[in-house]
Amino acid sequence: MKSIGIWGISVAILAGCAGMNDGSGASGSQANAAPADQHTSQNALDWAGAYEGVLPCADCPGIKTRLTLKPGARYELSTQYLDRQPAPQVASGSFSWNATGTVITLDGNGQRYAVGEGRLLLLDRDGPPDWSNSANRVLKRVQAAESARPSMAGLMQTLEDHRWTLDSALDAQGKPFGAVLPPGGRPFVFSFSGSRLHVQGGCNQLTGAFQISPAGLLTAGGLASSMMACEPALMQADRALADLLAKGLQVEFVKGAAPTLRLVDGSRNSLTLTGRATPEALYGPGTRIFMEVAAQRVACKNPLNGESLCLQVRDRVFDEKGLKVGVPGEWRPLYETIEGYQHTPGVRNVVRLKKFQRTSAPAGASSKVYVLDLVVESETVKP
Repeated sequence: MKSIGIWGISVAILAGCAGMNDGSGASGSQANAAPADQHTSQNALDWAGAYEGVLPCADCPGIKTRLTLKPGARYELSTQYLDRQPAPQVASGSFSWNATGTVITLDGNGQRYAVGEGRLLLLDRDGPPDWSNSANRVLKRVQAAESARPSMAGLMQTLEDHRWTLDSALDAQGKPFGAVLPPGGRPFVFSFSGSRLHVQGGCNQLTGAFQISPAGLLTAGGLASSMMACEPALMQADRALADLLAKGLQVEFVKGAAPTLRLVDGSRNSLTLTGRATPEALYGPGTRIFMEVAAQRVACKNPLNGESLCLQVRDRVFDEKGLKVGVPGEWRPLYETIEGYQHTPGVRNVVRLKKFQRTSAPAGASSKVYVLDLVVESETVKP
Protein backbone atom coordinates (compact mmCIF):
# COMPACT_ATOMS: atom_id res chain seq x y z
CA MET A 1 0.00 0.00 0.00
CA LYS A 2 1.16 3.52 -0.65
CA SER A 3 0.74 6.50 1.65
CA ILE A 4 -0.48 9.36 -0.44
CA GLY A 5 -0.94 13.00 0.51
CA ILE A 6 -2.76 15.73 -1.39
CA TRP A 7 -0.87 18.97 -2.01
CA GLY A 8 -0.81 21.75 -4.58
CA ILE A 9 2.05 23.99 -5.73
CA SER A 10 1.61 27.75 -5.60
CA VAL A 11 5.14 28.76 -6.59
CA ALA A 12 4.10 31.84 -8.56
CA ILE A 13 2.20 33.21 -5.58
CA LEU A 14 5.03 32.42 -3.19
CA ALA A 15 7.65 34.02 -5.44
CA GLY A 16 5.62 37.19 -5.58
CA CYS A 17 5.53 37.68 -1.79
CA ALA A 18 7.98 40.58 -1.50
CA GLY A 19 10.11 40.71 1.65
CA MET A 20 9.52 37.07 2.55
CA ASN A 21 12.82 35.20 2.82
CA ASP A 22 12.71 31.66 1.43
CA GLY A 23 11.96 29.47 4.42
CA SER A 24 12.13 32.20 7.08
CA GLY A 25 8.66 33.75 7.22
CA ALA A 26 10.22 37.08 8.36
CA SER A 27 12.25 39.84 6.78
CA GLY A 28 13.46 43.22 8.06
CA SER A 29 10.88 44.62 10.40
CA GLN A 30 8.27 41.98 9.62
CA ALA A 31 6.79 40.21 12.62
CA ASN A 32 7.79 36.61 13.15
CA ALA A 33 4.19 35.44 13.11
CA ALA A 34 2.78 35.20 9.59
CA PRO A 35 -0.72 36.52 8.94
CA ALA A 36 -3.36 33.83 8.83
CA ASP A 37 -3.85 34.19 5.07
CA GLN A 38 -0.13 34.33 4.11
CA HIS A 39 1.29 31.65 1.88
CA THR A 40 3.94 29.66 3.72
CA SER A 41 6.18 26.72 2.95
CA GLN A 42 3.74 24.49 4.82
CA ASN A 43 0.60 25.45 2.94
CA ALA A 44 1.92 26.55 -0.46
CA LEU A 45 4.84 24.29 -1.35
CA ASP A 46 4.83 20.72 -2.58
CA TRP A 47 7.23 19.79 0.24
CA ALA A 48 6.61 16.04 0.52
CA GLY A 49 9.37 13.86 -0.93
CA ALA A 50 12.98 12.75 -0.47
CA TYR A 51 15.90 15.17 -0.07
CA GLU A 52 19.60 14.23 -0.29
CA GLY A 53 22.98 15.81 0.30
CA VAL A 54 26.23 15.58 2.26
CA LEU A 55 26.08 17.61 5.46
CA PRO A 56 29.20 18.91 7.23
CA CYS A 57 30.90 16.88 9.95
CA ALA A 58 33.46 18.15 12.49
CA ASP A 59 35.72 15.10 12.33
CA CYS A 60 34.86 13.34 9.06
CA PRO A 61 34.57 14.09 5.32
CA GLY A 62 30.82 14.52 5.69
CA ILE A 63 27.52 12.86 6.53
CA LYS A 64 25.60 11.45 3.57
CA THR A 65 21.99 12.29 4.40
CA ARG A 66 18.62 11.40 2.94
CA LEU A 67 15.57 12.94 4.60
CA THR A 68 12.12 11.88 3.38
CA LEU A 69 9.15 14.02 4.41
CA LYS A 70 5.91 12.06 4.30
CA PRO A 71 2.21 12.88 4.44
CA GLY A 72 0.82 13.29 7.93
CA ALA A 73 4.04 15.03 9.12
CA ARG A 74 6.10 11.83 9.26
CA TYR A 75 9.74 11.52 8.27
CA GLU A 76 12.47 8.97 7.61
CA LEU A 77 16.10 10.02 8.10
CA SER A 78 19.04 8.03 6.67
CA THR A 79 22.56 9.11 7.72
CA GLN A 80 25.98 7.64 6.93
CA TYR A 81 29.37 8.94 8.13
CA LEU A 82 31.49 8.63 5.01
CA ASP A 83 34.68 7.42 6.70
CA ARG A 84 33.36 5.11 9.36
CA GLN A 85 29.91 3.67 8.55
CA PRO A 86 29.67 0.87 5.97
CA ALA A 87 25.89 1.19 5.91
CA PRO A 88 23.50 4.06 6.64
CA GLN A 89 21.60 4.38 9.92
CA VAL A 90 17.88 4.91 9.50
CA ALA A 91 15.50 6.59 11.95
CA SER A 92 11.87 7.63 11.61
CA GLY A 93 9.33 9.68 13.50
CA SER A 94 7.20 12.77 13.22
CA PHE A 95 8.03 16.40 12.63
CA SER A 96 6.35 19.68 13.53
CA TRP A 97 6.13 23.08 11.83
CA ASN A 98 6.99 26.35 13.51
CA ALA A 99 4.36 29.07 13.94
CA THR A 100 5.15 30.67 10.58
CA GLY A 101 4.98 27.39 8.66
CA THR A 102 8.52 27.75 7.30
CA VAL A 103 10.70 25.53 9.52
CA ILE A 104 10.28 21.91 10.61
CA THR A 105 11.73 20.20 13.68
CA LEU A 106 12.40 16.44 13.75
CA ASP A 107 11.11 14.98 17.00
CA GLY A 108 13.80 12.29 17.19
CA ASN A 109 16.94 14.45 17.27
CA GLY A 110 15.66 18.01 17.39
CA GLN A 111 17.21 18.95 14.04
CA ARG A 112 15.62 21.99 12.42
CA TYR A 113 15.30 22.54 8.67
CA ALA A 114 14.07 25.57 6.76
CA VAL A 115 11.81 24.45 3.92
CA GLY A 116 12.24 26.02 0.49
CA GLU A 117 11.11 25.11 -2.99
CA GLY A 118 12.73 21.73 -3.68
CA ARG A 119 15.30 22.06 -0.91
CA LEU A 120 15.88 21.96 2.84
CA LEU A 121 18.44 23.91 4.87
CA LEU A 122 19.81 22.43 8.11
CA LEU A 123 19.75 25.19 10.74
CA ASP A 124 22.26 25.52 13.55
CA ARG A 125 21.00 28.76 15.06
CA ASP A 126 17.89 30.85 15.48
CA GLY A 127 16.98 33.62 13.10
CA PRO A 128 16.33 33.79 9.36
CA PRO A 129 18.08 31.06 7.33
CA ASP A 130 21.07 32.11 5.25
CA TRP A 131 20.54 30.17 2.03
CA SER A 132 23.24 31.99 0.05
CA ASN A 133 26.09 31.24 2.48
CA SER A 134 25.05 27.74 3.60
CA ALA A 135 25.34 25.63 0.46
CA ASN A 136 27.03 22.82 2.38
CA ARG A 137 24.00 22.52 4.67
CA VAL A 138 21.39 22.15 1.91
CA LEU A 139 19.54 18.95 0.99
CA LYS A 140 18.00 18.93 -2.49
CA ARG A 141 14.86 17.06 -3.42
CA VAL A 142 15.57 14.01 -5.54
CA GLN A 143 12.14 12.39 -5.45
CA ALA A 144 8.69 13.90 -5.13
CA ALA A 145 5.96 12.34 -3.05
CA GLU A 146 4.33 9.21 -4.45
CA SER A 147 3.69 9.81 -8.15
CA ALA A 148 0.52 7.75 -7.92
CA ARG A 149 -1.13 10.21 -5.56
CA PRO A 150 -4.62 11.06 -6.82
CA SER A 151 -5.55 14.46 -8.16
CA MET A 152 -7.86 16.60 -6.09
CA ALA A 153 -10.75 15.47 -8.31
CA GLY A 154 -9.67 11.86 -7.80
CA LEU A 155 -9.51 12.29 -4.04
CA MET A 156 -12.96 13.87 -3.88
CA GLN A 157 -14.40 11.01 -5.95
CA THR A 158 -12.75 8.45 -3.66
CA LEU A 159 -14.17 10.20 -0.60
CA GLU A 160 -17.67 10.16 -2.13
CA ASP A 161 -17.42 6.54 -3.23
CA HIS A 162 -16.83 5.27 0.33
CA ARG A 163 -18.24 5.47 3.80
CA TRP A 164 -15.40 5.99 6.27
CA THR A 165 -15.56 4.31 9.67
CA LEU A 166 -13.33 5.62 12.46
CA ASP A 167 -11.21 2.68 13.59
CA SER A 168 -8.75 4.41 15.92
CA ALA A 169 -8.08 7.77 17.55
CA LEU A 170 -4.57 8.21 19.00
CA ASP A 171 -2.76 11.08 20.68
CA ALA A 172 0.81 12.19 19.92
CA GLN A 173 2.19 9.40 22.15
CA GLY A 174 0.19 6.72 20.35
CA LYS A 175 -2.26 6.29 23.21
CA PRO A 176 -6.04 6.04 22.68
CA PHE A 177 -7.63 9.46 22.33
CA GLY A 178 -10.65 8.68 24.49
CA ALA A 179 -12.39 12.00 23.95
CA VAL A 180 -13.28 10.94 20.39
CA LEU A 181 -13.61 7.19 20.94
CA PRO A 182 -14.80 6.72 24.54
CA PRO A 183 -14.93 3.16 25.93
CA GLY A 184 -18.13 1.53 24.77
CA GLY A 185 -18.84 4.34 22.34
CA ARG A 186 -20.03 3.90 18.78
CA PRO A 187 -17.52 4.59 16.00
CA PHE A 188 -18.11 7.63 13.84
CA VAL A 189 -18.94 7.10 10.17
CA PHE A 190 -18.06 9.85 7.67
CA SER A 191 -19.91 10.35 4.38
CA PHE A 192 -18.85 12.92 1.77
CA SER A 193 -21.08 14.34 -0.94
CA GLY A 194 -19.85 17.20 -3.08
CA SER A 195 -18.70 19.83 -0.60
CA ARG A 196 -20.84 18.42 2.23
CA LEU A 197 -19.75 16.19 5.11
CA HIS A 198 -22.12 14.05 7.15
CA VAL A 199 -20.96 12.30 10.32
CA GLN A 200 -22.96 9.91 12.45
CA GLY A 201 -21.88 7.84 15.41
CA GLY A 202 -21.30 9.34 18.87
CA CYS A 203 -24.60 10.87 19.89
CA ASN A 204 -25.85 13.35 17.29
CA GLN A 205 -25.50 13.64 13.55
CA LEU A 206 -23.08 16.32 12.37
CA THR A 207 -23.57 17.96 8.97
CA GLY A 208 -21.90 20.84 7.18
CA ALA A 209 -19.57 22.05 4.47
CA PHE A 210 -15.94 20.94 4.25
CA GLN A 211 -12.94 21.83 2.13
CA ILE A 212 -9.47 20.45 1.45
CA SER A 213 -6.72 23.01 0.85
CA PRO A 214 -3.98 22.56 -1.78
CA ALA A 215 -1.70 21.61 1.12
CA GLY A 216 -4.00 18.73 2.06
CA LEU A 217 -5.69 20.30 5.10
CA LEU A 218 -9.29 19.21 5.64
CA THR A 219 -11.47 21.65 7.58
CA ALA A 220 -15.16 21.59 8.39
CA GLY A 221 -16.20 24.43 10.68
CA GLY A 222 -19.67 25.30 11.91
CA LEU A 223 -21.12 21.81 11.65
CA ALA A 224 -24.83 21.64 12.40
CA SER A 225 -25.88 19.02 14.94
CA SER A 226 -29.08 17.20 15.74
CA MET A 227 -30.33 17.80 19.28
CA MET A 228 -30.52 14.38 20.91
CA ALA A 229 -29.51 13.96 24.54
CA CYS A 230 -27.17 11.03 25.23
CA GLU A 231 -24.65 9.88 27.78
CA PRO A 232 -22.13 12.65 28.60
CA ALA A 233 -19.21 10.69 27.11
CA LEU A 234 -20.97 10.38 23.74
CA MET A 235 -21.92 14.05 23.66
CA GLN A 236 -18.33 14.95 24.54
CA ALA A 237 -17.14 12.76 21.64
CA ASP A 238 -19.30 14.82 19.27
CA ARG A 239 -17.80 18.06 20.58
CA ALA A 240 -14.23 16.75 20.45
CA LEU A 241 -14.62 15.60 16.84
CA ALA A 242 -16.27 18.87 15.78
CA ASP A 243 -13.38 20.81 17.36
CA LEU A 244 -10.77 18.73 15.50
CA LEU A 245 -12.54 19.24 12.18
CA ALA A 246 -12.88 22.99 12.75
CA LYS A 247 -9.14 23.41 13.47
CA GLY A 248 -8.13 21.37 10.43
CA LEU A 249 -6.71 17.90 9.87
CA GLN A 250 -3.91 16.94 7.51
CA VAL A 251 -5.00 14.26 5.03
CA GLU A 252 -3.05 11.07 4.42
CA PHE A 253 -4.60 8.56 2.04
CA VAL A 254 -3.58 4.90 1.78
CA LYS A 255 -4.75 2.89 -1.21
CA GLY A 256 -5.96 -0.70 -0.99
CA ALA A 257 -8.99 -2.99 -1.23
CA ALA A 258 -10.16 -1.25 1.96
CA PRO A 259 -8.62 2.23 1.60
CA THR A 260 -7.52 4.11 4.71
CA LEU A 261 -7.93 7.78 5.49
CA ARG A 262 -5.61 9.17 8.18
CA LEU A 263 -6.31 12.64 9.58
CA VAL A 264 -3.71 14.36 11.78
CA ASP A 265 -4.06 17.64 13.71
CA GLY A 266 -1.36 20.10 14.72
CA SER A 267 -0.89 18.42 18.10
CA ARG A 268 -0.25 15.04 16.43
CA ASN A 269 -3.60 13.56 17.43
CA SER A 270 -4.58 11.21 14.61
CA LEU A 271 -7.79 9.64 13.36
CA THR A 272 -7.65 6.51 11.17
CA LEU A 273 -10.72 5.64 9.10
CA THR A 274 -11.35 2.64 6.86
CA GLY A 275 -13.37 3.07 3.68
CA ARG A 276 -16.15 0.83 2.50
CA ALA A 277 -17.50 1.32 -1.00
CA THR A 278 -20.99 2.82 -1.11
CA PRO A 279 -23.81 0.97 -2.86
CA GLU A 280 -23.85 3.73 -5.50
CA ALA A 281 -20.20 3.03 -6.28
CA LEU A 282 -20.87 -0.71 -6.47
CA TYR A 283 -24.26 -0.88 -8.18
CA GLY A 284 -24.95 2.52 -9.71
CA PRO A 285 -27.83 4.89 -8.88
CA GLY A 286 -30.52 3.58 -6.54
CA THR A 287 -34.26 4.10 -6.28
CA ARG A 288 -35.85 5.80 -3.27
CA ILE A 289 -38.69 3.81 -1.70
CA PHE A 290 -40.56 3.73 1.61
CA MET A 291 -41.35 0.71 3.77
CA GLU A 292 -43.18 0.20 7.02
CA VAL A 293 -41.48 -2.33 9.30
CA ALA A 294 -43.78 -4.10 11.77
CA ALA A 295 -42.98 -4.09 15.48
CA GLN A 296 -42.38 -7.84 15.59
CA ARG A 297 -40.61 -10.25 13.27
CA VAL A 298 -42.65 -13.07 11.73
CA ALA A 299 -42.00 -16.75 11.20
CA CYS A 300 -40.59 -17.47 7.77
CA LYS A 301 -38.37 -19.82 5.82
CA ASN A 302 -35.74 -17.50 4.45
CA PRO A 303 -34.32 -18.99 1.22
CA LEU A 304 -31.29 -16.65 1.36
CA ASN A 305 -29.88 -17.50 4.77
CA GLY A 306 -32.11 -20.26 6.16
CA GLU A 307 -33.30 -18.15 9.11
CA SER A 308 -36.76 -18.78 10.54
CA LEU A 309 -37.62 -15.18 11.50
CA CYS A 310 -37.91 -12.27 9.07
CA LEU A 311 -38.81 -8.61 9.24
CA GLN A 312 -42.43 -8.02 8.27
CA VAL A 313 -42.79 -5.08 5.90
CA ARG A 314 -45.26 -3.38 3.61
CA ASP A 315 -44.78 -0.69 0.97
CA ARG A 316 -45.70 2.93 1.72
CA VAL A 317 -45.91 5.94 -0.58
CA PHE A 318 -45.22 9.59 0.22
CA ASP A 319 -45.40 12.58 -2.10
CA GLU A 320 -42.73 15.27 -2.55
CA LYS A 321 -44.16 17.21 0.40
CA GLY A 322 -43.82 14.20 2.70
CA LEU A 323 -47.55 13.47 2.84
CA LYS A 324 -48.87 9.91 2.80
CA VAL A 325 -50.38 8.85 -0.50
CA GLY A 326 -52.68 5.93 -1.26
CA VAL A 327 -53.21 2.75 0.74
CA PRO A 328 -50.31 0.78 2.28
CA GLY A 329 -49.38 -2.45 0.52
CA GLU A 330 -49.86 -5.96 1.87
CA TRP A 331 -47.67 -7.20 4.71
CA ARG A 332 -44.96 -9.63 3.62
CA PRO A 333 -41.76 -11.12 5.01
CA LEU A 334 -38.57 -9.41 3.89
CA TYR A 335 -35.85 -11.93 3.06
CA GLU A 336 -33.15 -9.34 2.38
CA THR A 337 -31.47 -7.29 5.10
CA ILE A 338 -31.62 -3.50 5.31
CA GLU A 339 -28.10 -2.12 5.59
CA GLY A 340 -27.85 0.35 8.45
CA TYR A 341 -31.15 -0.63 10.05
CA GLN A 342 -31.32 -2.10 13.55
CA HIS A 343 -34.67 -3.52 14.52
CA THR A 344 -35.95 -3.14 18.09
CA PRO A 345 -38.71 -5.63 18.99
CA GLY A 346 -41.89 -3.78 19.84
CA VAL A 347 -41.04 -0.71 17.77
CA ARG A 348 -42.77 -0.03 14.44
CA ASN A 349 -40.85 2.10 11.94
CA VAL A 350 -41.54 3.76 8.63
CA VAL A 351 -38.23 4.03 6.79
CA ARG A 352 -36.97 5.64 3.65
CA LEU A 353 -34.67 3.30 1.75
CA LYS A 354 -32.43 3.26 -1.26
CA LYS A 355 -33.07 0.19 -3.38
CA PHE A 356 -30.30 -1.09 -5.65
CA GLN A 357 -30.37 -3.81 -8.28
CA ARG A 358 -27.31 -6.02 -8.65
CA THR A 359 -26.64 -7.23 -12.17
CA SER A 360 -24.67 -10.25 -10.95
CA ALA A 361 -25.52 -11.32 -7.42
CA PRO A 362 -23.34 -13.90 -5.63
CA ALA A 363 -24.71 -17.43 -5.34
CA GLY A 364 -27.42 -17.59 -2.68
CA ALA A 365 -27.79 -13.81 -2.50
CA SER A 366 -30.63 -11.58 -3.64
CA SER A 367 -30.28 -9.26 -6.60
CA LYS A 368 -31.91 -6.55 -4.45
CA VAL A 369 -29.97 -4.41 -1.98
CA TYR A 370 -31.74 -2.18 0.55
CA VAL A 371 -29.93 0.61 2.39
CA LEU A 372 -31.45 2.72 5.16
CA ASP A 373 -31.66 6.40 4.24
CA LEU A 374 -33.94 7.82 6.96
CA VAL A 375 -36.31 6.73 9.73
CA VAL A 376 -39.46 8.71 8.90
CA GLU A 377 -41.72 7.54 11.69
CA SER A 378 -41.26 5.46 14.85
CA GLU A 379 -43.79 4.12 17.33
CA THR A 380 -43.64 1.78 20.31
CA VAL A 381 -46.41 -0.82 20.00
CA LYS A 382 -47.83 -2.44 23.11
CA PRO A 383 -47.96 -6.26 23.04
